[in-house]
Amino acid sequence: MAVLGRSLQRRGYTVSFFGLPAIESSVRAQGLDFVPLGTAGSDSLSNRIRMMGQLEGLRSLRFAVESSRQIADLLCRELPDALARTNVDLMLVDQNEPAAGTVAQHVRLPFINVCPSLPLNREPDIPPPFVPWQFKTSALSRLRNKIGYAASDFLIAAIHETINRYRKNWHLPELRQPDDSFSDLAQLCQMTADFDFPRRQLPATFYYLGPFVDANPLSASFPFDRLDGRPLVFASLGTLQDKDSGLFATIAKACAGLDVQLVIALGGTNRSTNVQFPGNPIVVGFVPQLEILTRASLAITHAGLNTVMQALMFGVPILALPITHDQPAIAARVARSGAGEAIAASNVDAEFLRSAIRRVLSQTSYRERAQHISCSIRSAGGVERGADIVESVMAKHCAPCHAFRNY
Repeated sequence: MAVLGRSLQRRGYTVSFFGLPAIESSVRAQGLDFVPLGTAGSDSLSNRIRMMGQLEGLRSLRFAVESSRQIADLLCRELPDALARTNVDLMLVDQNEPAAGTVAQHVRLPFINVCPSLPLNREPDIPPPFVPWQFKTSALSRLRNKIGYAASDFLIAAIHETINRYRKNWHLPELRQPDDSFSDLAQLCQMTADFDFPRRQLPATFYYLGPFVDANPLSASFPFDRLDGRPLVFASLGTLQDKDSGLFATIAKACAGLDVQLVIALGGTNRSTNVQFPGNPIVVGFVPQLEILTRASLAITHAGLNTVMQALMFGVPILALPITHDQPAIAARVARSGAGEAIAASNVDAEFLRSAIRRVLSQTSYRERAQHISCSIRSAGGVERGADIVESVMAKHCAPCHAFRNY
């Protein structure tokens, strides 16, 4: 979202992010204006969201749903007045946040969806976006998907109930499933069609654009002088998994003894880089990820969409170790694409992982498939095409614009 916002800023638009006060410094560090929703007391909700990084599996999912319900209530309560005060012309809305689209409908503002992760658009052959199931077209698979979506609707029912209370008061039709909240003007997806499962029912306003990256990204420092020329293996488990996971130790043990150099990005906010791992890898908190990936021979990741798509952008094959949320579904797409392999993080041990590392590094088919997807990413248009689409929507659906606000 920040990358798209900066692209629009370079085109002369004013871009502001609306969110909880606790994230203001992070947003401003991305170069965007910020409009707070709620008071400083809302920080308790921010602390609750950070706790998601300490949970796994169904418990994490339920915790995320309750946090999302509270955010939905805050948005419906606070966002309409905030939009009016800031003279907004158009909104960019996370597809995962139906409350923001609801507010846009209520205040009669045009809005565009951005898919920061897997698109939520439902089809009978597409599994729910939180399961490791592969794409199949059999009747049994469709039944399984239908049951999965029913389970999803049950889990998110509290969110929809909260939003529907506001929709009723605002004389808007009831939300029955996530698709009911999507924009009919444009939906911007950061994948490519050849990486996603085959879809047949997407609207004409859905766009596969590939990953959003800056030409000059905000960067972290890194000791490049320590790289010794061996094949580079980059390991990252994202920034939300902030608990002390043994996965990094397993990854380091798996790489020790192989003719590779391991770089570990610990991520998170509470980690010390003074950690001794087998094989003496380079261990840092954060890395200039794009620069590292240009040098990498393999990416080992929790299957967060940003890291996966950025690795594929540079033709780097992937070993996906999904932990929670949508990561198993993204890992399933990695495996289906042929650009890597997926291994459940809960089942991995060092010896098994070492064999997988050897296999992906030695078999050329993985890199060839990653390079094929890299070509499709380059032709998809990325963030600049996304900004073109935003401008096109504005030209058709906004009054002459003197301000642009980004949710």
